Amino acid sequence: MLEKFIWRAVDPLLLVAARRLRRLRRDNVCAQIDPAATLHPESRISNLHGHPESIVVGARTHVRGELLTFWDEGRIRIGDWCYVGDGSRLWSQASIEIGNYVLISHHVDIHDTNSHPLGWEERRGDIERVLGGKKYQPLLSVKKAPIVIEDDVWIGFKASIFKGVHIGRGAIVAAASVVTRDVPAGNIVAGNPARVIGHAP
Repeated sequence: MLEKFIWRAVDPLLLVAARRLRRLRRDNVCAQIDPAATLHPESRISNLHGHPESIVVGARTHVRGELLTFWDEGRIRIGDWCYVGDGSRLWSQASIEIGNYVLISHHVDIHDTNSHPLGWEERRGDIERVLGGKKYQPLLSVKKAPIVIEDDVWIGFKASIFKGVHIGRGAIVAAASVVTRDVPAGNIVAGNPARVIGHAP
């Protein structure tokens, strides 16, 4: 009897603490987070160029991974009722658009940029600036292209989605796939590079 009483008293306190933690995490990030979204303790938001409208998270979406925009530009938009799994990284220097009801499993990489120049001489200068703590200088030679992931897509764990890819509605990306080309709506892709292996029911 006493045990039930203790749990009834503690339960609401835990609920209030969880709500406070969620609100604190949302209030201390440079992003536009819907009040009904949840940023879990392991989530990380790094908006390096500091414009809150550059990262937008929709209602009922849960984020456990990392959302990052680069120093010079980048944009991430995640719709409603989405899930970004633990250890997943969405890095943008162009734009990443994610629709509604999209499931992104754990340890998924979605990158719309090469991040560094291809030529070793220019890359060496880039490394010296970044690691030397100097002011970041955007490089036009770095290749980047927008990524679009439509509604109802499911991306399996450890998959990688690269710049310029468009994934159609209801498509499934199998675990550990490397997606370098567009995926038509309703298709299932797998492999490295990812190829169509079937159609979603």
